[in-house]
Amino acid sequence: MKDKNHLIRLIIILGIGTFLSYRIYQFRFSSFLFDVFIVGGISIIGFLFWIWSIRKDYKKYKATKNKRFWIGGIIGIVFIGLIFGIYLKNNAEFNKPTLVRVYYDGDFNGTSIDFKTDGTYIFDNFAIGFSDYVHGNYKINGQLITLDKKEIDNVIKTDLLEIKDLKENGIDHLAGKYLFQIESNGKEIERSTKFRVVIDNRK
Repeated sequence: MKDKNHLIRLIIILGIGTFLSYRIYQFRFSSFLFDVFIVGGISIIGFLFWIWSIRKDYKKYKATKNKRFWIGGIIGIVFIGLIFGIYLKNNAEFNKPTLVRVYYDGDFNGTSIDFKTDGTYIFDNFAIGFSDYVHGNYKINGQLITLDKKEIDNVIKTDLLEIKDLKENGIDHLAGKYLFQIESNGKEIERSTKFRVVIDNRK
């Protein structure tokens, strides 16, 4: 029974650690408004269980001097390091300096594209608390941007984009810079999503 209880504790630690590692990794691709509470709650429960398990295993180790009772503590430390590393990597990815950022406001939903200075971009398609992210690479030449994908999430329908500085027409747009989806001949794709440029750090 003692060995069985120790095995059950190890399985629980492995299960919680694996779930949290995977879920935090998935934050790179999608997020939900309440994820911070769900993942945060499970993290607290997992950490408290791990501490309780260490105390139980330490008592067993003192009585038996069997080093297998170190396993739970070591596994927990490995998962804490892994989870923290994934979290930092995700933050570094999203917080890289922005060259150009564009945004489309669809009331209950919206789309933004954050073009980073290192030639990568993050496409964010969101609706009422949910966000789906697509990561990729781009090249920019003056006002023209070339993506590594020709279709993204049924919003982007070409790999060619162009920034234009427009005057207000009272119907489609206010005065300012916009990002348009264009064909290879430079013509704007009809009924395609237009994005307002909200950040422009180009020189």
